[in-house]
Amino acid sequence: MKAEFFLQKIKDEFPKVKWEHHRYLTHGWDHLVIVLDNKIIFRAPKDVPKDLQSELFDEIQLLHYLNNKVKLGIPEYTYVSKDKSLAGYKMLSGRELKPSQYKRFTASEKEKFAKQIATFLTSLHATPKSAITKFHVRKDNPLKNFEWLVSNTNKFLFPRLNKKEVQIIKKYLDELEVALGHTYSNALVHNDLTWEHILWDSKKKQVNIIDFSDRAFGDPASDFAGLWEFGNKLTNRVYELYRGKKDETLLYRSQLYFKRIPFFVMKDALDGYPCTFKEGHEMFKKRFKIAKIS
Repeated sequence: MKAEFFLQKIKDEFPKVKWEHHRYLTHGWDHLVIVLDNKIIFRAPKDVPKDLQSELFDEIQLLHYLNNKVKLGIPEYTYVSKDKSLAGYKMLSGRELKPSQYKRFTASEKEKFAKQIATFLTSLHATPKSAITKFHVRKDNPLKNFEWLVSNTNKFLFPRLNKKEVQIIKKYLDELEVALGHTYSNALVHNDLTWEHILWDSKKKQVNIIDFSDRAFGDPASDFAGLWEFGNKLTNRVYELYRGKKDETLLYRSQLYFKRIPFFVMKDALDGYPCTFKEGHEMFKKRFKIAKIS
C-alpha cells in the first residue's frame, strides 16, 4: 500500500482529521504505520487479507476492554474504517526505551519502571477467559511452535551455520523441549513485550505499551522474555513485584524464550522481512555468549 493511497483513505474515511506532516513507516512485520503530525497513529495490515482485518478489529476491541483494567497507557483506537482494514489512535507519550537508555536510569527510575511493568503484567494476565473468548484471542500451541522451530532451524539455519553453532543450538532445543513440558497456567499475554514496544515518558516517568498484534492465550513467561535485555536485576525485580500466578520454572522458561528470538529473526530475514540474517546471527552469538567461533 503506497503512502498516497493510505493518506487518501484516511481523508475519505475520517474527513475531520487534518494534518500538515506525516511519516510513513513500513518496517513492521505485519502492519504499515502512518504518523500524522506526531499526534495520531494509523495502522493497517500490509497485505490486507480478511483474517488480518478481523485480527486488527479484535485487537481494537480487546484494547477497549483493557483500557479500563490496566493502569498504564495502551492504544485507545478512536478511528476505525468501515472495512476494518485501517484504524487510528492518539499517539501515546514517550519513546521506545532502548536498553542502553535504561542503563542510565537512576535507581528511583529503575524502581518506578519495574513497578509499572509488574503491575501491567499482573493486570493483563488476570484477564478472565470470558474476555479472551469474546475477543477471539488465539490459543498458543507450544508443541506446534516447537515443531515449526525445529523444522525451520534444521532446513534453513543449520546449512548457514558452522558445526559448533549447530551443536549449541541442538543442545538448546533439547533443553527447550523439556522446559515446554513443565506445568503452568495459561494467561492473556502481550507476547512481544520487547523494548521496541515499551515507551518511556521521561517527564512523567511513565510507561506506555504498544503493539498487541501478537497477543495470545499462552505462557505468562513469554512476557518476561524481552525484559532480559534490560538485565537480570530488572527481570528478577519485576518477577518479585508480579502478583500473577508463579511457578518454579517461569523465569527459566522466559530465558529460553529470550534466547529463541534470534532464530526467528534469521528465518524472517530469509523470508524477506525487514531484517537481515547477520542481525539475527549477531543476536544469537550475543544471547548464547559466543565470543568467537572458529
